[in-house]
Amino acid sequence: MTHGHLTGRSIFCIGMTQLINWGITFYMPGVFGTAIMAETGWSPVVTFSGLTVAILVMGLVSPLTGSVMARTGGRMMMMAGTFAITIGCFLMAITHSTAAWVAVWVLTGVGMRLALYDAAFALIVETAGAGARRAVSLVTLLGGLASAVFWTAGAALLHITNWRHALLVYGCAGLVGLLFLTAVPAGRRVNPPMVGRSGLPATGTAEDRKGFISGLWYAALIALLSFVSTGVSTHFPRILAAYGLPALAGMLWGVGQVSARLLDVASGARLSALRLNLIIGVLLPLCFLAGLAGCVTPVATALFVLGYGAVNGLCTVVKAVLPLVLFDPQQYARKTGVLLSPGFFLAALAPSAYAMLLERYGIPGTLLVSAILTLFITAISVVIWRRHSGSVVQSRDEEAPSLPGKNV
Repeated sequence: MTHGHLTGRSIFCIGMTQLINWGITFYMPGVFGTAIMAETGWSPVVTFSGLTVAILVMGLVSPLTGSVMARTGGRMMMMAGTFAITIGCFLMAITHSTAAWVAVWVLTGVGMRLALYDAAFALIVETAGAGARRAVSLVTLLGGLASAVFWTAGAALLHITNWRHALLVYGCAGLVGLLFLTAVPAGRRVNPPMVGRSGLPATGTAEDRKGFISGLWYAALIALLSFVSTGVSTHFPRILAAYGLPALAGMLWGVGQVSARLLDVASGARLSALRLNLIIGVLLPLCFLAGLAGCVTPVATALFVLGYGAVNGLCTVVKAVLPLVLFDPQQYARKTGVLLSPGFFLAALAPSAYAMLLERYGIPGTLLVSAILTLFITAISVVIWRRHSGSVVQSRDEEAPSLPGKNV
């Protein structure tokens, strides 16, 4: 992998690290949570608080990642994060106190911010610049399989051993992720221009002011998307049960998510980031309206599960490629490090907030609140479209080749 080019092998290796790292962190409590509570006697709040702590730590660490990447490079940063995640798995396996449990999740949270999607996207942009569009889609396609692979693998491990030994296996999987990263050649780093300590531009010229305001809109968009996505996905089995659907119906979510990303890859990722963002903004409220109609017909519920899964899958792509339209690619890591931070904090609050909504207003009320929140997402998407659709940057986004064909 050299500067400006990403080989298929490099993309595959980065994608495999995402599949592994998501599986052994974000999806781990859902698989092992019941077994952990049964052995330790911890409450669900204590058991699952670790992930909440990790997401909060991700938000705290995020503004620093741009500077770290400028000094070490994206691959080295991801290797450090994967190593922290791996150590976290090994330490969780021997943890017996709640204080130690939370402390290990703090370490894991640091690793997650340095090694999950946002770090992988920064590594891709570091190498391919504005031509990173299709590579991002390919990586999210592999990463989207994490839940299916590790939910299945984790459940199988619990049938033959306990959760502690299973976590040791997860740690070994983290080591495999490290091996994949060693197979990714280090690209030539481009040091981003110094734009202030915060990573946001100074507001001197008209272009600087436009970039600053676009950054605020992007941060608000991602924060709302993160809040709704995390809140809904956390309580998804409960929503399905309320409509009388088996948990197996949740597979439609994964089918929608992977199918949408596969369609994006199959199309050559030709749909511009601005258009994709606008489409998502329009479809999100419609998905929740279909969910509200689920009390009338199960077909509407199925459409909600499948449709929202598809839209949610594309949200990850938009989160990665929209900054390529709004900002100079050389400032990608620094700007996203700052602007994604609010999204992590809202994502950490989302499970508790949605639990209160479900308790107070039930499934229909919660879906209605979600639909209202997505209307704000629609409005922000329209604003971003109007601000940038006619710009030179948009033309570059539509016309620049995603990746050299011979390399993918």
